[in-house]
Formats: sequence, C-alpha cells, structure tokens
Amino acid sequence: MADLRLVVAGMVHDHLWGMLPNFRKLPVKIVGGADPNRPLREKLRKEYGVTALYPDYHDLFRSVKADAVMVCGTNADGAGIVEAAAARGLDCMVEKPMAATADQAKRMLKAAKRHGTRLMINWPTAWNPALVKAMELVKRGDIGQCFHARIHMAHQGPKEAGCTPYFWGWLYDAKANGGGAIIDYCCYGAAIMSALWGRPNEVMGVAKTLVKKRFPVDDNAMITAIYDRRIILSQASWTQNPDYHDTLFLGDRGTLQTEHGQLVRTHTDPKEFSHWGAERQNRKVIHIPPMPKGLRNGPEHFVHCLKTGKAFTKLCSAEVGCLAQEILTAGVESNKSRRRVRL
Repeated sequence: MADLRLVVAGMVHDHLWGMLPNFRKLPVKIVGGADPNRPLREKLRKEYGVTALYPDYHDLFRSVKADAVMVCGTNADGAGIVEAAAARGLDCMVEKPMAATADQAKRMLKAAKRHGTRLMINWPTAWNPALVKAMELVKRGDIGQCFHARIHMAHQGPKEAGCTPYFWGWLYDAKANGGGAIIDYCCYGAAIMSALWGRPNEVMGVAKTLVKKRFPVDDNAMITAIYDRRIILSQASWTQNPDYHDTLFLGDRGTLQTEHGQLVRTHTDPKEFSHWGAERQNRKVIHIPPMPKGLRNGPEHFVHCLKTGKAFTKLCSAEVGCLAQEILTAGVESNKSRRRVRL
C-alpha cells in the first residue's frame, strides 16, 4: 500500500514537534506544510526535508496533493482549516482540544460529515495505559456505580513548562485559545467524562487568575458536570508545583486512582468500615499491559485507522471532541454568568 501523503496545517501548537517523529516511523510521507511564521516553516524544512511550504493553508491545499492533514494551529484556527481540508476530501487529525468554542467544533464535525472525511481529535491521555485501563474498569462496573470522578491536570504554566513563545503566545490569548487554563487543561476532563457518560445535564464553571500577576487569562479553573447519578470535576491549574496529571474515580464498591503511571484499586468490606478511614483498604496495584500496536500514540492510531477503515477510539472521536467543547464553552459561560448552564 502506498505511503500516506500528509501535510501539516499550523505549526504553533508545540505538540506537533513531539508527534512528527512518530509519523516518521510509519508509512507516511510529509509532503507539505503551512504556517504564517517563517521560522516554523524553516524548522519543518530543515528537520523533515519538506520543501512545499506556504504561509497560508489555502495555498497548501490548492498546491500539494495529499491524503490527510495534521492540524496544529491555534484552537480558533482549527475550524477554518478542517472546513477547507474536508472540502478537498482530506482526512484530519486535530491536536487537542478540538476548537476554541462549541460553535467552531460543531462546524468541524459538520464539515467532515458533509464531505465524508475522517476527523480525529488527538488527546495525549488516550495513549496513557493507566487511564485507559481505569476508564475500561469504570465502564464495566468494576467499582460499582461511579458517582464521582476528578480529573486533575496541572503544572506551573505553559511558559514555565518550557513551551515556545509561538505556543504560549496564543494560549494566553482568550480569543485564540477560548480562555486560559479552563480550556487548555479542563479539556482533558471534559473529554473523559464525554467518552464515559455522554452529555451532562448542567455545567458549572469557575475560572480565576489566582497567582500570576497582570495575567491576561485565568490561571486556575474548575468545571463541574452534573449528571443524573454522578458529579464530575475537571480541575486545571497553571500554577501548581509540582505538576500533577492524574484521575480519581469513586464508586460505591471501590475506588480507582491513577498515580504517576500506576493504577490503584482500593475498597473496604462492610466489617472494615470506619468513620476515620478503614484499617484495611485492600489496596491493589492493577497490572497494566502495554498499549497494543495501533494505540500507542496519536499518529500511529490515526494512520492505522485510515489504512484499515476502523473507527477511531471513542475518546478521540469527533463526536466526543465536540461534546467536550460544549462542556468547556458551558463552563466559560457559567463562570461569566455565575450560574449553572443547562445543556
């Protein structure tokens, strides 16, 4: 089978440069790229030998024959790129989150459906074995009714974490990003809850600048999603030291928690109950096999599904990405109105 001809539209999302080496290991040929920033175009030329480079993605799509697009512009740029790509029959992989607003995400989903193209949203958490296993166990009822979950994503901030100015420059722009930490880091929780439980009834959001002085967007945020039988919290921080990227799932028959790459299950039996914590928690570190081929990283999964015709994993589906964006937008609206937003 011929190599997949891939173009890159947008290069200001730093995650791009971590994914391109994975594309290099696949039957993929990177045949073109577009970004307004000349140094980024030059980086793609120098490191990957790409010569068909343009400031505007419209020129890229008109001039270069391709099969698929890696979309790594600003969150707000994604809708226009996907619409233009879909109109030319190009499948798209969009780096998380899907967009800056729910309306933009809906445009992207509509364009892919109208033109019959594939659209995948790449969530780095989708390739985390501990989280994938936790979601599998929650879904099958291993801890009974999961009545609460907390998805907590935090670090000291994009700039402090070493992101380039091309990246943090637009993350700190509410229009280009959609907000601040509430979009960039609450998005993971919004996607996980969407994949597991679908659309919540109501959403509450709080986003504030608590630590960074003279900062243009929120540096800490929380989104609470209210379902019939569960309350889910997505927590984000751009000021936490040290960083934290883990999840907690509470069920009436046990608890699952990811801990730095491990997955731990705890529970107590009725005779072990105590108001101040049981003496025995029946702690078990769950064996987690490596992710299978085709599910080890975003580029590999994208190419595998395009080559085989298989569906993208649910977490990376455009439908889940769009619903996650609805939750994020509702969280932003709730923060502004100081009211719950009904979906």
